[in-house]
Amino acid sequence: MERCCSEHESVLGCSPEDSTARPDDMEVLGRPSASVGSALCTPTKPERPHGPVTTGNVLQLLEWQGYRCALTGRPLTPDMASLDHVVPVRNGGEHRIEKVQVLHKEVNRAKSTMTNEEFVQLCREVVEYATRHPEGGEP
Repeated sequence: MERCCSEHESVLGCSPEDSTARPDDMEVLGRPSASVGSALCTPTKPERPHGPVTTGNVLQLLEWQGYRCALTGRPLTPDMASLDHVVPVRNGGEHRIEKVQVLHKEVNRAKSTMTNEEFVQLCREVVEYATRHPEGGEP
């Protein structure tokens, strides 16, 4: 029997018993899910990390977010990821892993010191205005 690759198991949280392939796996399609058994790997979502902001906790947070920007869903790569405080520290936000998120660095630059709610509201205003004034800038 073949197993999923170790990267697949570690990223998706598959257990070895869930990640085996059977010769009849192609026949699984179209069968009721109860008859599928362990032919398909069922990933488990990692838990959101708790505690201090450490490299390990940031990596766990990134995995918890599915390697996607918390606000836009953009895929994150190491060079495009940026840690952001949901509530900026200058506004009373805490420097704890529960209070941060990983954003695409362009999104984090645009968000600046706004809360998520303030940033989303600003984005709504931009979209509304751009929809009414597609030529831009002209009232």
